[in-house]
Amino acid sequence: MREFLEMMAAPVTISLVLVAMHGYLGTHVVQRGVIFVDIALAQIAAFGVSLALLLGAEVGSGVAYATGLATTFVGALLLSGTRTHNDRIPQEAYIGVIYVVFSAAMMLILANLPHGGEEVNHLLVGSILWVSWFNVIKTSILYAALGGVLLWGHSRLTRVTENPEQAQADGLNLRRWDFVFYLVLGVVVTSSVQVAGVLMVFTLLVVPSIMAIRLFDRTPLRVAWVLVVGTVSVVIGATLSYTLDLPTGSAIVCTFGLLMGFQILMENLVRK
Repeated sequence: MREFLEMMAAPVTISLVLVAMHGYLGTHVVQRGVIFVDIALAQIAAFGVSLALLLGAEVGSGVAYATGLATTFVGALLLSGTRTHNDRIPQEAYIGVIYVVFSAAMMLILANLPHGGEEVNHLLVGSILWVSWFNVIKTSILYAALGGVLLWGHSRLTRVTENPEQAQADGLNLRRWDFVFYLVLGVVVTSSVQVAGVLMVFTLLVVPSIMAIRLFDRTPLRVAWVLVVGTVSVVIGATLSYTLDLPTGSAIVCTFGLLMGFQILMENLVRK
């Protein structure tokens, strides 16, 4: 038990910090119907990190973070400009194009690096097992500050998410508030993708939010369920990773998937 705590305490703690922030943002992502916006932003951040690697920086360095943040800012501008009133072309189509283009661009950059294949794997699955307590504290402080921004804009962001037509009629600038949302999401993703990887970032944003929305209508209950599901998944995934010597991020992602499948199965059984 002591060895488990010594090795897994920091990874589990930062995973729970990620769950709390990603869970809130994920409810907006799911309700907006832009499910792949998070993985698109994660890929844009990964593209920025790959640029930093090309310039000689290392993953997790200040240069890599700054470059990822700069490209994510561009991504937020692009995404906020893709809101469309044309039903024939859903916003998700533009998000898919953005994701594919930045993925291809990252591959082109990493193809010129000696260990490009290893870097691709690192950006996809992360290295959460080796996270330091310094990174845990730094991420917690950053997310607390971003949480303040979200608290300040909560009512307006919620109105834009749940009823954009009414929000616009009330005088809210949809693209401006979309930009605020995508910028906060982008900063969160830029920070987390270097630690947790693209796959875990997507999972943390989408899976617990889907599970909560399926069960509850009220926001406080949804947030509570996100935290419960996130905590259980992280603890089980980390335990399996330690016991079976598996990649921590991948084990946590699979645990989330299994719990969502179990919840859906139980819901169907209850309805019968």
